[in-house]
Amino acid sequence: LISFSFVGCLRTYYPSIYHSSASPMIFEPADSAKQFSNYLSGDITIGSGEHENESVRLIRGSYSLVYTGDHFNFNPRVFGYGGNYEVSGLDKYDGNKSVFGLGAEVVGSLNLKFSSLKIGLGASLGVSGEFGDYYDFRKQAENEGRISKDSQTINFIISAFPVIAYELSENTILSTQMNIGIPGFISPSVVLNKDQYVYWLSWIPDREDRIDRFAIGFMINLDKF
Repeated sequence: LISFSFVGCLRTYYPSIYHSSASPMIFEPADSAKQFSNYLSGDITIGSGEHENESVRLIRGSYSLVYTGDHFNFNPRVFGYGGNYEVSGLDKYDGNKSVFGLGAEVVGSLNLKFSSLKIGLGASLGVSGEFGDYYDFRKQAENEGRISKDSQTINFIISAFPVIAYELSENTILSTQMNIGIPGFISPSVVLNKDQYVYWLSWIPDREDRIDRFAIGFMINLDKF
């Protein structure tokens, strides 16, 4: 509200990584031979942008260290991403803008365990930085007073989420979490870990009457090789 009162109807453009979903918490089977595992992952985000007729496409790759305990989970990770954001309705700035970025975050959760069921509350904290045409556009349009001032070299990642995980078998875990924060703002996720291959889907609801965004990802335990 304070921002709106100063800039009126100027558009705001957030860092592109904010349009994706938070990466999900990884749960390993209780009888896993190693408490610490190494996961490599990739995901893609596709859907609407911040404003009418805009869209975003992002591909992200991550490396995660995964610790699984009965009452505590820990997933520090580093990641890189790239893609494009299509700007519409700003005259000379319209068109696809490439974007690239790097970041790191720490994710953890505290859990209550009931036999094969875990119910917990987690949080993530991290930083990212991005560059490319989309970042240059935001800086230049801000300097010209075309959009609101929001560009920073370093962007913070922070979210909280309730999480539920159920061990369907000795090598299969189904979990779900509701991420609230950035990236994703609000982004529920469903995650399947089967034989240490992880498949996940996240939905990022739009705040206006436009097409929603979706993120779909795949992770693999490097210790399998």
